[in-house]
Amino acid sequence: MAYSCRWTLTLLASVTALRQSTRRDIGALTAGALLVPARAVAALPSADRVPLFVITTADGSTPLFTDADGTRASFFAERRDAEAKLKSLKGAGDATVMSLPLSEALDLKKQPASELGGEFTLSARKGERDDASAIAGAQADPDDLPLFFDPRLAAPSGEVYLFLKKGDVDKSWAKAVGGKPSAKTGYPAYQTTSVRALEGGKQGGPKFIIVSSEKF
Repeated sequence: MAYSCRWTLTLLASVTALRQSTRRDIGALTAGALLVPARAVAALPSADRVPLFVITTADGSTPLFTDADGTRASFFAERRDAEAKLKSLKGAGDATVMSLPLSEALDLKKQPASELGGEFTLSARKGERDDASAIAGAQADPDDLPLFFDPRLAAPSGEVYLFLKKGDVDKSWAKAVGGKPSAKTGYPAYQTTSVRALEGGKQGGPKFIIVSSEKF
Protein backbone atom coordinates (compact mmCIF):
# COMPACT_ATOMS: atom_id res chain seq x y z
CA MET A 1 0.00 0.00 0.00
CA ALA A 2 1.41 3.40 -0.89
CA TYR A 3 0.64 6.65 0.86
CA SER A 4 1.17 10.21 -0.27
CA CYS A 5 1.29 13.42 1.73
CA ARG A 6 1.47 17.08 0.72
CA TRP A 7 3.48 19.49 2.83
CA THR A 8 2.42 23.15 3.03
CA LEU A 9 4.45 26.13 4.16
CA THR A 10 2.47 29.40 4.09
CA LEU A 11 1.99 29.82 0.30
CA LEU A 12 4.59 27.20 -0.66
CA ALA A 13 3.64 23.56 -1.13
CA SER A 14 5.25 20.36 -2.30
CA VAL A 15 4.27 16.72 -2.65
CA THR A 16 6.10 13.71 -1.25
CA ALA A 17 5.15 10.03 -1.36
CA LEU A 18 5.72 7.27 1.15
CA ARG A 19 6.97 4.38 -0.95
CA GLN A 20 5.24 1.02 -1.12
CA SER A 21 5.68 -0.92 2.10
CA THR A 22 7.58 -4.20 2.08
CA ARG A 23 8.63 -6.57 4.85
CA ARG A 24 12.23 -7.78 4.89
CA ASP A 25 13.42 -10.76 6.91
CA ILE A 26 17.00 -11.32 8.06
CA GLY A 27 18.99 -13.88 9.72
CA ALA A 28 17.23 -15.91 18.67
CA LEU A 29 17.68 -16.15 22.46
CA THR A 30 14.79 -16.83 24.87
CA ALA A 31 11.33 -16.33 23.39
CA GLY A 32 8.64 -14.16 24.90
CA ALA A 33 4.99 -13.54 24.14
CA LEU A 34 3.23 -14.17 20.87
CA LEU A 35 3.37 -11.04 18.78
CA VAL A 36 -0.41 -10.69 18.62
CA PRO A 37 -1.81 -7.85 20.74
CA ALA A 38 -5.06 -8.54 22.52
CA ARG A 39 -6.54 -5.31 21.22
CA ALA A 40 -4.78 -3.75 18.22
CA VAL A 41 -6.21 -0.26 17.90
CA ALA A 42 -4.62 2.92 16.62
CA ALA A 43 -3.79 4.78 19.82
CA LEU A 44 -2.61 7.79 17.82
CA PRO A 45 -3.60 9.22 14.43
CA SER A 46 -1.70 7.42 11.64
CA ALA A 47 -0.06 5.05 14.17
CA ASP A 48 -1.12 2.09 12.03
CA ARG A 49 1.09 3.44 9.20
CA VAL A 50 4.26 3.96 11.26
CA PRO A 51 6.57 0.92 11.32
CA LEU A 52 8.61 -0.18 14.32
CA PHE A 53 11.02 -3.11 14.38
CA VAL A 54 11.48 -5.95 16.84
CA ILE A 55 13.68 -9.05 16.95
CA THR A 56 11.59 -12.23 16.78
CA THR A 57 11.79 -15.94 16.19
CA ALA A 58 12.21 -17.01 12.57
CA ASP A 59 8.48 -17.25 11.91
CA GLY A 60 7.95 -13.70 13.16
CA SER A 61 5.39 -14.74 15.78
CA THR A 62 7.34 -14.42 19.04
CA PRO A 63 9.53 -11.49 20.15
CA LEU A 64 12.82 -12.15 21.90
CA PHE A 65 13.67 -10.46 25.17
CA THR A 66 17.24 -9.59 24.34
CA ASP A 67 18.56 -7.64 27.32
CA ALA A 68 21.09 -9.20 29.69
CA ASP A 69 18.54 -10.87 31.97
CA GLY A 70 16.02 -11.77 29.25
CA THR A 71 13.15 -9.63 30.50
CA ARG A 72 13.00 -6.78 28.01
CA ALA A 73 12.36 -6.45 24.28
CA SER A 74 12.81 -3.27 22.26
CA PHE A 75 10.65 -1.77 19.56
CA PHE A 76 13.20 0.09 17.46
CA ALA A 77 12.28 3.22 15.51
CA GLU A 78 14.84 2.37 12.80
CA ARG A 79 15.38 -0.98 11.13
CA ARG A 80 19.18 -0.58 11.10
CA ASP A 81 19.23 -0.41 14.92
CA ALA A 82 17.24 -3.63 15.20
CA GLU A 83 19.56 -5.29 12.68
CA ALA A 84 22.63 -4.09 14.56
CA LYS A 85 21.22 -5.47 17.82
CA LEU A 86 20.51 -8.81 16.17
CA LYS A 87 24.07 -9.03 14.84
CA SER A 88 25.43 -8.39 18.33
CA LEU A 89 23.51 -11.28 19.87
CA LYS A 90 25.36 -14.52 20.48
CA GLY A 91 23.54 -17.72 19.65
CA ALA A 92 20.74 -15.87 17.89
CA GLY A 93 20.33 -18.66 15.37
CA ASP A 94 17.65 -17.95 12.79
CA ALA A 95 16.10 -14.97 14.57
CA THR A 96 14.79 -12.20 12.37
CA VAL A 97 13.74 -8.56 12.41
CA MET A 98 10.01 -8.07 12.02
CA SER A 99 8.12 -4.84 11.39
CA LEU A 100 4.79 -4.00 12.99
CA PRO A 101 2.69 -0.84 13.28
CA LEU A 102 3.29 1.62 16.08
CA SER A 103 -0.35 1.11 17.12
CA GLU A 104 0.28 -2.59 17.81
CA ALA A 105 3.54 -1.89 19.63
CA LEU A 106 1.78 0.56 21.95
CA ASP A 107 -0.96 -1.96 22.58
CA LEU A 108 1.57 -4.63 23.53
CA LYS A 109 3.31 -2.21 25.89
CA LYS A 110 0.06 -1.90 27.82
CA GLN A 111 -0.21 -5.62 28.48
CA PRO A 112 1.01 -6.88 31.90
CA ALA A 113 4.62 -8.08 31.83
CA SER A 114 3.57 -11.12 33.87
CA GLU A 115 1.37 -12.25 30.99
CA LEU A 116 3.84 -11.49 28.22
CA GLY A 117 6.96 -12.90 29.86
CA GLY A 118 8.72 -9.53 29.91
CA GLU A 119 8.48 -5.82 29.19
CA PHE A 120 8.47 -3.94 25.89
CA THR A 121 10.28 -0.64 25.50
CA LEU A 122 10.46 1.99 22.77
CA SER A 123 13.94 2.61 21.43
CA ALA A 124 14.92 5.69 19.45
CA ARG A 125 18.36 6.30 17.96
CA LYS A 126 20.61 8.08 20.47
CA GLY A 127 21.15 10.98 18.08
CA GLU A 128 17.41 11.61 17.87
CA ARG A 129 17.08 11.57 21.67
CA ASP A 130 20.00 13.99 21.96
CA ASP A 131 18.44 16.34 19.39
CA ALA A 132 15.09 16.21 21.17
CA SER A 133 16.77 16.91 24.52
CA ALA A 134 18.58 19.93 23.09
CA ILE A 135 15.42 21.36 21.52
CA ALA A 136 13.24 20.80 24.59
CA GLY A 137 15.89 21.74 27.13
CA ALA A 138 15.12 18.57 29.06
CA GLN A 139 16.39 15.01 28.95
CA ALA A 140 14.39 12.77 26.61
CA ASP A 141 12.90 9.62 28.12
CA PRO A 142 14.86 6.58 26.90
CA ASP A 143 11.61 4.56 26.80
CA ASP A 144 9.93 6.87 24.29
CA LEU A 145 10.13 8.05 20.69
CA PRO A 146 10.77 11.78 20.20
CA LEU A 147 8.84 13.55 17.47
CA PHE A 148 10.06 16.65 15.65
CA PHE A 149 7.98 19.27 13.90
CA ASP A 150 7.59 22.80 12.66
CA PRO A 151 3.94 23.96 12.85
CA ARG A 152 4.27 25.46 9.36
CA LEU A 153 4.76 22.00 7.85
CA ALA A 154 1.18 20.82 7.74
CA ALA A 155 -1.35 19.05 5.56
CA PRO A 156 -3.86 21.07 3.53
CA SER A 157 -6.52 19.95 6.01
CA GLY A 158 -4.52 21.45 8.88
CA GLU A 159 -2.85 18.45 10.53
CA VAL A 160 0.73 19.15 11.60
CA TYR A 161 3.28 16.59 10.49
CA LEU A 162 5.34 15.01 13.28
CA PHE A 163 8.55 13.31 12.22
CA LEU A 164 10.47 10.52 13.95
CA LYS A 165 13.71 11.95 12.56
CA LYS A 166 14.88 15.54 12.84
CA GLY A 167 16.51 15.15 9.43
CA ASP A 168 13.11 14.47 7.87
CA VAL A 169 11.95 17.91 9.03
CA ASP A 170 14.89 19.36 7.11
CA LYS A 171 14.05 17.38 3.97
CA SER A 172 10.40 18.40 4.08
CA TRP A 173 11.31 22.04 4.66
CA ALA A 174 13.68 21.95 1.68
CA LYS A 175 10.87 20.53 -0.48
CA ALA A 176 8.48 23.18 0.73
CA VAL A 177 10.82 26.12 0.00
CA GLY A 178 12.09 24.62 -3.24
CA GLY A 179 15.69 23.99 -2.32
CA LYS A 180 18.35 24.53 0.29
CA PRO A 181 17.13 26.79 3.12
CA SER A 182 18.59 30.27 3.19
CA ALA A 183 18.06 33.60 4.89
CA LYS A 184 15.56 34.40 2.16
CA THR A 185 13.48 31.23 2.54
CA GLY A 186 13.95 30.91 6.28
CA TYR A 187 14.91 27.87 8.33
CA PRO A 188 12.93 25.25 10.25
CA ALA A 189 11.85 26.30 13.73
CA TYR A 190 12.20 22.94 15.44
CA GLN A 191 9.81 21.89 18.15
CA THR A 192 9.51 18.50 19.77
CA THR A 193 7.04 16.23 21.51
CA SER A 194 6.97 12.44 21.87
CA VAL A 195 4.83 9.39 21.23
CA ARG A 196 4.11 8.81 24.89
CA ALA A 197 3.31 12.47 25.53
CA LEU A 198 0.73 12.43 22.74
CA GLU A 199 -0.67 9.06 23.73
CA GLY A 200 -1.37 10.35 27.23
CA GLY A 201 -2.62 13.73 26.07
CA LYS A 202 -6.13 15.07 26.33
CA GLN A 203 -8.62 14.91 23.50
CA GLY A 204 -9.30 18.05 21.52
CA GLY A 205 -5.71 19.21 21.07
CA PRO A 206 -4.03 20.15 17.79
CA LYS A 207 -4.46 17.61 15.02
CA PHE A 208 -1.36 15.87 13.74
CA ILE A 209 -0.06 13.04 11.58
CA ILE A 210 3.00 10.99 12.52
CA VAL A 211 5.33 10.43 9.57
CA SER A 212 8.15 7.89 9.26
CA SER A 213 10.62 7.48 6.41
CA GLU A 214 11.11 3.83 7.43
CA LYS A 215 9.31 1.08 5.52
CA PHE A 216 7.44 -2.04 6.62
